[in-house]
Amino acid sequence: MTNDKKRFCLTDKCDIYFENSLISKELIVKKYAEFFMSVLSGNGHSVSVALHTGSICFDIVSFIMVALASVSFDRTNSESIIDSLNEGDIVLFRNGRYRWRGLDFRDGTQYITLEQDGRGKNGKTISWIPFEDNKNLIKPYYGTSSLTDGRGIRRQDNKRADFISHILGVPVTEVPSVTGASVVIVTERDTFARLSKGLRISYGDNMSVGLLDIVTASYYADSGEEYQLGNNPAKTEPVLKITRKISTARELVLEKHGNTTVGLMVIGADAVSNGASELIDLLGRKTLKFSHIAVEIDSECAKDIIESQGGAAVFACTRESLLQNSLPPQEINNLTLELDRQIENIVNNTVKTEIVDGGCSWENFRKIKEALYAIKNSEWNDDNKNSFLIKAYSLLNLLITAVFPIEKLEKAIENGMLKASVTSPAIRIRELRDLAENAESVEYHCIYVIDALEQLYKSCFADCSKYNALKRYLESSNAEKIALVVPKAYYVNILCEDEIFYRRGITIVTANRFDNSVCYDEIIAIGDFCGKRFDPVKCRAAENVIVLLYECETHWFKYKKYKAETFENKLNSRIGVIQDDLFDDDLENNEDKNNDLISFIDEEVGLEKYINNISILDINKYTSNVSGNAGDTLTSEVCAIGRFVSDEQVLFSKYYKAVVFDSVTGTVSEIAAESLSAGDQLVFLKRDGYARNMVDYIYENLQISGRLSSDVLDATEKASYWKDILREYKVIYDLSYRDIATRLQKLGSSLQEASIRQWLIEESHIVGPRDEITLRHIAQLTQDPYLLNDTHSYFEACRIVRRQRKEILELIGKAILDKLRGHKPPIGSILEIVYDNVENLSEILELATLNLLEEPVTVSANLINKPITDWEVTI
Repeated sequence: MTNDKKRFCLTDKCDIYFENSLISKELIVKKYAEFFMSVLSGNGHSVSVALHTGSICFDIVSFIMVALASVSFDRTNSESIIDSLNEGDIVLFRNGRYRWRGLDFRDGTQYITLEQDGRGKNGKTISWIPFEDNKNLIKPYYGTSSLTDGRGIRRQDNKRADFISHILGVPVTEVPSVTGASVVIVTERDTFARLSKGLRISYGDNMSVGLLDIVTASYYADSGEEYQLGNNPAKTEPVLKITRKISTARELVLEKHGNTTVGLMVIGADAVSNGASELIDLLGRKTLKFSHIAVEIDSECAKDIIESQGGAAVFACTRESLLQNSLPPQEINNLTLELDRQIENIVNNTVKTEIVDGGCSWENFRKIKEALYAIKNSEWNDDNKNSFLIKAYSLLNLLITAVFPIEKLEKAIENGMLKASVTSPAIRIRELRDLAENAESVEYHCIYVIDALEQLYKSCFADCSKYNALKRYLESSNAEKIALVVPKAYYVNILCEDEIFYRRGITIVTANRFDNSVCYDEIIAIGDFCGKRFDPVKCRAAENVIVLLYECETHWFKYKKYKAETFENKLNSRIGVIQDDLFDDDLENNEDKNNDLISFIDEEVGLEKYINNISILDINKYTSNVSGNAGDTLTSEVCAIGRFVSDEQVLFSKYYKAVVFDSVTGTVSEIAAESLSAGDQLVFLKRDGYARNMVDYIYENLQISGRLSSDVLDATEKASYWKDILREYKVIYDLSYRDIATRLQKLGSSLQEASIRQWLIEESHIVGPRDEITLRHIAQLTQDPYLLNDTHSYFEACRIVRRQRKEILELIGKAILDKLRGHKPPIGSILEIVYDNVENLSEILELATLNLLEEPVTVSANLINKPITDWEVTI
C-alpha cells in the first residue's frame, strides 16, 4: 500500500476463532498481539523473539500478524497495478476473466475498458466501468488460460478488501487487489494446513474471513517445488511462502524476482535447531523489514536464540511475566483451558530432586571420569582408545540411569524381546577388557574403569535402587496423568513388562520424543539427562517435575539448575519484569568453594564433546577415503551419519527416507534422514547390500505374489513410467538435471534442478509430482504420446501408489506390534505377508546419535542406508 505501515490493534477490532473456539479475549493473547504490533511499527529492520507457553494460540496470532504486515509493508497500490498492464493482458474483475483495453474518459469521468469474448453466436462485448469505484478490483491474471468468457473462475467475494479496510482503517478503494510483498515462513506443512483451515476472523457486522481469504499461500518443498495452498485464481505470486527448512527459506528470501520479501518468520524449535547457522545470517539481513522467531519457552534452543540476538525485542512467558500479564480464561473452550493449564504449569512449576540411596557414589564417579579423561589425553592408538571411550562412557550412563535391574535387560536381549538391537552390558565389559590388553601407558586407568563398571554392574544386577524408588513413588502418587521420561527407547520395552507401568495415565517417553505441548500432572525423569525436546530444569509441561538422582548426579544437576535460574532472571530483566525472588543457591555466593566442581564440570563437558565427535570420526575418515577411490563404482551422496545403541553405524543418502517405528503410538512412518532424532527406532532389512527401505521391499513382494489389485498394479506401472521416460529423455539428449529444469521452466514450470535430481536418482522414494500441471509439463517436454494423451490417468496412478505405500506403513506398524505381543495374523491375509517379512527379514535399531554433514560426501552406493559395523569402516 502506498501509505506508510499502519498501526492497528488486532484483538480490539476483531474476534479470532480457531476450530470454533474463541481465543482472542485472553489477556496473554492480547499482550502477544500488542508486542508483535509494536515490533512491526518500529523503524527500519527489526528482529523479535517470542518464548511462549506452547499453545497454538500464539502461532495463530503470528500468522495473522505477518499476513497483515505483508499488506501493510507493501508499496503496491491500485494505480501502479493498472499502470503495469499492457493492451490485451488478461485480467480478473468480479470473478470473470477479461482482456485489458486500457482507460477511457467519457463526459469528464475516467473509465476502465474491458473486453470479453462472446458465447455461442454472440460477438465480443466491451464493458466500461468507473475507474475510482473499481480500480481496486482489477487483478492481473498470471494463469495459462486465454479464455475470457468467465468459465473456470471460482466465485470470490470481496471480503479481503473489506477486512483489510476494517483492520488498517483505510478506504476500501485504497486496498489493492493483489499484494506485491511476501513473507517467508518456516514451519511444517501440516501445521500451516491445520491452522489455515481452522482459523476464522470475525469482524464488523457479522462478517468473517479465513487466513487464505486475506492472502495467497504456497508451500515450497526442500527441492524448491511449489504447491499452491488454497485458492489463487489470478495465479499471482504467493504472499505467504511456507517451507520446513531454513535453507529453502534462505533461497526464497534471496530470490531477486517477483514479490518483495518483507519478512521472515520461524515457528518451532525443530526448525530453529536444524538450521541454526543459516538462521543467524538471515536474521541479520537488513533488506527484511522484520524477522520473528516463535518457540516454546522450555525449548532447548531458547537460551541460544536470546543470547545470540542481543538487540532483539523479546516476548517471554516467564513466571513473573505471566503473573503480571495473564488472567483466568475469559472464554471457556478447549484451547483457552489448555492455555490456562500451561500458564499454571509455568507459574507454579517446581523441580524437585529425589536422592536415591545406592548406585554410584560421587567419589567413584569422579575417579571414573578422571580416568577416562586421562585416557582421552593419552597417546594410545586412536582407534582402540576411541572404541574404549565410547563403550565405557555409554555403559557408565546406562548403569547410572537404568531404572530396572540389569538382569532384566540381559534376559530381554537374550530372548529377543527388545524392539531395537542392544549389546549386552556383560559383553561390553568383556570387549573393554580385550581393548585394555593393548592400552600401553594407560592400562592402569583402563583397568580401573573396567573394575569400577563391573562393580556397578554387579551391584544393580538383581536389584536396582532407582527401580524400587520409582515403584514406591508411583504407588503413592495421586496424579492422574504422569510422564515418565527415559534416555533410550529400549527402556520403555523393559519397563512395560511390569504391570505397574500399565496403570492408566502413565506415558513413558524418551527425552528426544517428549511433547512439551502436552500438559501432565507430574513428570518424572529417571536421571540427570536431557534431550532434543526435554530438559528437566527447563520443562514447563507440568507443575511438578521430579528427578530421580544417585548421589553422583546431584552436583552437576544442581549446577545446571542454577544456570537455568540465572538465565530466567536475566530474561526477566530483559523484558522489564521485576524479579522478586532471590536465589537461595549457594553456588552463586561461594565461588571459591565451587571452583573445583566447576573445573570438573568443564572437563566433563570437554570429554562428552570429544566422545560425541569420535562417535562419527571413523566414519568421516572412511567417507573421505572412499570418496577419493570411488572410481567407476556406483556412488551416492551421504548427508547424515548415525550411530545406533548397538554401536552399528549408518550412512544416510541425501534423499533417503527411513522407516521409523513409534513404540508409543504403535505407528510406522517414513522420515527424511535430516529429520531423524536420537531415540528413533528404525526398521531395516537384514539383507546385505540392500539399500531400499522396508516399504519398497514389501511393496515389491506383494506385487510379485499377486496380492495387489489390478488397479494398483496398473497404477504402479504408470507411476514409474513417467520417471523412465524422463530418464530416457535425459540420456538421449545428454542433459544434466539443470538442463531438464531449464527446459521445463520454459514450458511454465517452477521446478528447480534439485527437484529433478530428487526424482530421478535411484534411491529416491518420490512417487510423482503433487500437481498435475507438472506432469503435463513433463509430457510436453518429452513429447511422449501416452503421457500427452492421458496425463490425468498417470497423475491419478501416482496418487493410488502413494495411498498403497501409506497402507503398507500402517500394516508394518501392526505387524511389529503383533510380533511383540505374540499375535499371528489371519492365514492368507495381506498382513500375513507383511508379518512374515517383518518377522524374518527386519531388524529394529535405535538411533543413538545423528550428525548432519555440512557438505554431502560421495561414497559407494552399497554402503548407504543400512547398518554397518565398526570392522566394515576400518581402513
